[in-house]
Amino acid sequence: MTRFILTGAPGSGKTAIIRQLELDGFSIVEEAATDVIALKQAQGVAEPWRQPSFIDSVVELQRQRQARASREMDAIQFHDRSVICTAPWRSTSGTLLPTPFPAN
Repeated sequence: MTRFILTGAPGSGKTAIIRQLELDGFSIVEEAATDVIALKQAQGVAEPWRQPSFIDSVVELQRQRQARASREMDAIQFHDRSVICTAPWRSTSGTLLPTPFPAN
């Protein structure tokens, strides 16, 4: 399977491209942070990204989505971001990333 990861700044069109690729019949893996934020806000947490467990929640959901997608038999798969895209949070938030990220 060939995988492509779309990454970029917020509002740059990643999700719009992913939606079109999905409509075109490609296998896609959605990013997790938006869903974690929406869930936590629905639970009354105004700024969930400030919680120490935020990155862990994003990484875990992204891992689940990627594991599920890895069982698909499509030749090409597109990812709206990935677990690797979570790594910059470490330098901006001061939060340690969970395994499998190296400590550097």
